[in-house]
Amino acid sequence: MDEEMLPKFDYYLDESDPDILELRRQDGSFVAAFSAQGVTREGIVEAAKEDYWKLIESHALSMDLREEDRRSSA
Repeated sequence: MDEEMLPKFDYYLDESDPDILELRRQDGSFVAAFSAQGVTREGIVEAAKEDYWKLIESHALSMDLREEDRRSSA
């Protein structure tokens, strides 16, 4: 898949609660929560990757549906 067609999402950690870290997308959408005591970099990265691929799949499906709409209206 061409990188220019992939949506870009930035992630950040919400550390407003000292006991829980929340992984969020750039728009503030919740992705995952982690215990501040047991969180690992690998766990955060894995959650971001899983979320990103779900978003890619959703984006691809919506592109396919738009393409089908164009074909059916022609």
